[in-house]
Amino acid sequence: MFMRNYFFEDVKNKIEQDNQFLIVYYGASTTSQEYIFPNWGEIIRYALKYAFESENEREDNYKKYMWNIHTLNLGLDGASSIDLLARFDSLVLSKKPNLIFLDASKNDVYYKIDKKITENNNQKLIKKALDKGIGVVFTTRIPSLREDLNKRIIEYNEIDKKIARVFSNNQNFIFVDLFNLFPKDLIKKSYTLIHPISNKYIEIKAGEIDPVHYNKFGNVIVSKILLKKVFNIDFDENKFLKNLSNNTKMFPDY
Repeated sequence: MFMRNYFFEDVKNKIEQDNQFLIVYYGASTTSQEYIFPNWGEIIRYALKYAFESENEREDNYKKYMWNIHTLNLGLDGASSIDLLARFDSLVLSKKPNLIFLDASKNDVYYKIDKKITENNNQKLIKKALDKGIGVVFTTRIPSLREDLNKRIIEYNEIDKKIARVFSNNQNFIFVDLFNLFPKDLIKKSYTLIHPISNKYIEIKAGEIDPVHYNKFGNVIVSKILLKKVFNIDFDENKFLKNLSNNTKMFPDY
């Protein structure tokens, strides 16, 4: 079985030739993260650029790294795997990305979409990208604040693991099981957002703590896991958050 290590060298090889490396984030609301600044996708872009800049700050070619690493968040709030598959060609593949972070079935859990449909949709999405030579980071969702939802999430996570085994021999594929990698002792700290409206799918009322959309801290932990698993970049969440609140610090350390 082929086990992919990291995409770091792919980025490096591309931009050393002064070519663009485009990363696309595709999924539902925990991908778009329009309510959090910075969100996990923005943190990944920053850390990736900073990693290269730190190595090349005294070299003339540092601009290659700063100018050629780009990310595009194409998350669709409320989308199911059905919606994401229907828009994949026109919205994502048309941009010709080099790498896609994909969490396509988050809302299938809450919409109670048939698991076989979810499985087929995810496989189609991944295959479409891989067939074009695009790297894919396929992720699960992180644990919910509510155990009743986690029981449903686990069922769909098993589908994700099954799909990951199908593509495990492809050198352009990485599977990251955020549900099991996310530190259990940090779950409560990652959910403090108050939901502004009622949501029948996750059964919460306006004014209650949102059990599925995580806060800034949750985003930082997600980015930490993904940076290590995808690019082998170490990330200190406490140092980053401390620096982020320091208005005299131009570049937050991590």
